[in-house]
Amino acid sequence: MTASTSTDALAAVGYTFSTETRESRHDRRISTELPPYMEYEASPPPEYTLKDEPATLAMYLFKFGFLFPPFWILGIFIFFSPLRAPDAAGEWLPDKTDAEKQVVIDRIRTAEMKWARRCLVALLVVTLFGIVAGVSIWAALRGYL
Repeated sequence: MTASTSTDALAAVGYTFSTETRESRHDRRISTELPPYMEYEASPPPEYTLKDEPATLAMYLFKFGFLFPPFWILGIFIFFSPLRAPDAAGEWLPDKTDAEKQVVIDRIRTAEMKWARRCLVALLVVTLFGIVAGVSIWAALRGYL
């Protein structure tokens, strides 16, 4: 069977072949009109901003707590420790005023509290799963289940 006879056989069933690529729907020219959702000037698209959060000890304790869960306990202690400017205040951020330094401290404290809260939640979840698993194993071994 030659190529022309196989093409003729397929054409008889309804298949047609063309060597032109302009018939592909992917080759059509893209229109220069804007899509309908871009025409509304009353509601512009949202602006996304990058939240530049400072790296804190609590953040590292939370992340490394997945490898060593007692780090979460250390992260919880951040709730009870106050955040103060370093003793050598003249050397810490010398180009900022006292008000700007306080803004930096508040921003760091907010980030630390967020990560300390996450440490607490992670520890509670792991503890809860541990208790449920322990009680389930105990019940299964005692024959209650």
